[in-house]
Amino acid sequence: MMMPQMSVIKVPKMEIFIVILLLAFCSSSWWLGQLDATAAFLDLGIIQLFLLSIISFFFFISLCWWLLNRFWLSLGLSSIQTMVLQFKNLVLWQQFALYLASFALLFLGSLLCLAAIF
Repeated sequence: MMMPQMSVIKVPKMEIFIVILLLAFCSSSWWLGQLDATAAFLDLGIIQLFLLSIISFFFFISLCWWLLNRFWLSLGLSSIQTMVLQFKNLVLWQQFALYLASFALLFLGSLLCLAAIF
């Protein structure tokens, strides 16, 4: 007698990380209050604001990745595997410039999320 195969739900790592950050956000004021009984409400709020900026940054990154995957083929673009192969054929300074531009935009996005919260 064969056992039925159970379907496995694949959850991306980014969503698991966002859930962990949300749990940390919800419990951070309680943990800080337990560690330091003299902590004021401002101390508790600043840590939560920092966590909220990190959560919003990762949420926006996962939202952009979802939109990219959703509308990739509808725009008539080639597959990501083809683009990776084309990237590997670029000259070294072009690869470096693309990496640097990607890092700069990602860093700018994280700074803007942090500035928007604070």
